[in-house]
Amino acid sequence: MKVAVIGSRGLSVPDLRKYLPEGVTEIVSGGARGVDTSAREYALANGIKLTEFLPEYKKYGRSAPLKRNITIIKNADLVLAFWDGRSHGTKFVIDNCKKLGIPVKVFVPSDLR
Repeated sequence: MKVAVIGSRGLSVPDLRKYLPEGVTEIVSGGARGVDTSAREYALANGIKLTEFLPEYKKYGRSAPLKRNITIIKNADLVLAFWDGRSHGTKFVIDNCKKLGIPVKVFVPSDLR
């Protein structure tokens, strides 16, 4: 199962294993600070395939991060979104998962203890 792990840059996920379902074969993320870094570190430490989609600014300009987020969603069977309640990018992913029919689980800072 491909699981996208995305979230607000000001958050980190100390123990990602608590949130991942059984049978994860790949972690998909955006290569940014915060939650994306937690996803990268977990995948590398646990021998899980990691796929990172970086924004293509030369191709898409200012809309590059949003285009990248759609690519992440489309390459996942499940999205785990760690949201600080303010990040527009994370909210964009949550909303678009629902539009595209991709299951999404949303966690807020109080869930990360």
